[in-house]
Amino acid sequence: MIRLLVLLLQMTLVLSAREPKQITLANQGTISGMYITRFRTKRIAAYVGIPYAQPPIEFRRFLPPEYTSLPQWEGVRNATIFAPDCMQSDPKKEDVQYPLKKHDDLFMKLLESQMEDKRKKEYSEDCLFLNVYVPDDFKVEGYPVIVWFHGGDFVRGSPNSVNPFQMVLKQRIIFVSVAYRLNIFGFFSTLDNEASGNFGLLDQVASLTWVKNNIESFGGDPENVCIMGHDAGAVSVTLHLISSYSAGLFQKAIAMSGNALSSDSVNIARKEKVTVDKVAVAFSCFRNPTYQLLDCLRRVPDQALLDIAGPLAEWKPIVDGGFSNITSPFLPEMPAVSFKEEVFSPVPLLAGYTNMEDGLLLEKDENGDSGISQREFDSMREEIILSDITIDNSSCFTNQHHIQDAVAFFYKPIPHTTNETVLRKLFVDFYTDKTHGATTYQLARHICPHAPVFLYRFDLKPFSDIANEGLPDWIGVPHNFDLIYTFGMPYLALPEDLSKWDYRDKSISEIIMRMWSNFAWYSNPTNSGVIIDWQSYELERPGYLIIDRANFTMSTPATVNYKAFEFWTDFYPKVVEIGTKCCKEISDDSGASSIFSYRNVHSILLFYSSLFLLS
Repeated sequence: MIRLLVLLLQMTLVLSAREPKQITLANQGTISGMYITRFRTKRIAAYVGIPYAQPPIEFRRFLPPEYTSLPQWEGVRNATIFAPDCMQSDPKKEDVQYPLKKHDDLFMKLLESQMEDKRKKEYSEDCLFLNVYVPDDFKVEGYPVIVWFHGGDFVRGSPNSVNPFQMVLKQRIIFVSVAYRLNIFGFFSTLDNEASGNFGLLDQVASLTWVKNNIESFGGDPENVCIMGHDAGAVSVTLHLISSYSAGLFQKAIAMSGNALSSDSVNIARKEKVTVDKVAVAFSCFRNPTYQLLDCLRRVPDQALLDIAGPLAEWKPIVDGGFSNITSPFLPEMPAVSFKEEVFSPVPLLAGYTNMEDGLLLEKDENGDSGISQREFDSMREEIILSDITIDNSSCFTNQHHIQDAVAFFYKPIPHTTNETVLRKLFVDFYTDKTHGATTYQLARHICPHAPVFLYRFDLKPFSDIANEGLPDWIGVPHNFDLIYTFGMPYLALPEDLSKWDYRDKSISEIIMRMWSNFAWYSNPTNSGVIIDWQSYELERPGYLIIDRANFTMSTPATVNYKAFEFWTDFYPKVVEIGTKCCKEISDDSGASSIFSYRNVHSILLFYSSLFLLS
């Protein structure tokens, strides 16, 4: 009884406190945080804008993060103000180099409409900060930790754009969101010792090291860390699985709508040589020796570097094996090779995608209701396959028709149809199978013999009109829209908007948050509080959980096209190899992945949409 009274007194004192307890960080100093509250009685503790490495400015530009000696301060640091985002361009639809895709535009508008405090966008090269969100209660054992890497194609994004309040409050996990260098600041490489590249990924390693060393002070368990990412963040997660730099810094992984086996997820050195030349010319710098090039580039103002050099290349991770004889590479070989050779951390994995990730790229009119003709279908499919087999050596012969015929045969409608709505759905299936389904399937096949793997496909379109604004009726779940449920957005609405969210969306969000946090807690998404049969993926039983409006059920051949996944991961690479055997690329073939970039897909689809709008 006395023990109960003491506990109640402790809880009363905590709930009456104006700010959470101060935290002392190893080799840095003490920080004070803030409470984030909802309806006065619900709150979590937040410590934001915490530096996890030295500022990557001046002589530290284009160098790995310095985190053996961390920023220090006297007294108590105020950790209640979000740090600026890493240098990036504000996304615009008319941006030729990195156009704002419709699914991103709609989701950003939805996010902003639900924010209580509209945060002014600020950018800085000094941006290596993270945010820690902590449950506001007493617990003896350590909380599991989710470390979040945001998406944005490695050129934009913010750790401050998601609000984990509901997940932290209800699921009792610690959530850490991380900023990392983007575009040229994070991924420029001189292809040698001077600047090997992959600085954005090395920033993530530095943040994981910080978490391992400090999270216990927040009540977290440093031996129960789950890395989680979406889009480019998911690619990052799967690259950490195969990098020696990241080994031992996490125990579980969640990859949403992206992975390192996806099309063109990484660059190769041969194709980046021209980028170095372009950057040198753009700023009138000597190309060689590279230390002089870097000295020149480090004197360029950050905004000028972003504006002028940003559009010169596709900035992303690079295979950096052989660049340096001083340090080991972050990514010594193509991801497909590492997974095939079983060079990866065998940790439990939860991975999946939505059923229409890129469906909105097919919109051709204001209403978004028009389908595509057989001519459009054939032309777009052929351009996508052609991009897979385009060889730099123009004198080289490829048997393009052999490859095209194989894909056309597999995806031709049977019986034949001229129904443009059916053809549109068939094209969406073709592209989703190729880019998302097959690569997720392939990733699971590599990992499942060594650790539990749970796959999902998100087919559940929101019930609430507020979430579907701007989405045509034929679209299922586009890119980003599964995050509505992952972060409990129906519960985070402004008071005047709470009634706009359908109760079903709230209930489903509770289930999704519980399953994702169960995975962080127990390596099993249905271990506690969920009556759902989500079977782990096995070679003999390659199951997906299909999340839709009717039910959450395991996949069958009627709901998942396993034959298509086998086509892209097994048969198609063989066809491509035969068709291009005279033009073998220097880089190793990556199975279902290709040299075809997501941005090229967008350009092709945009071109054909414009073409037929004008006709």
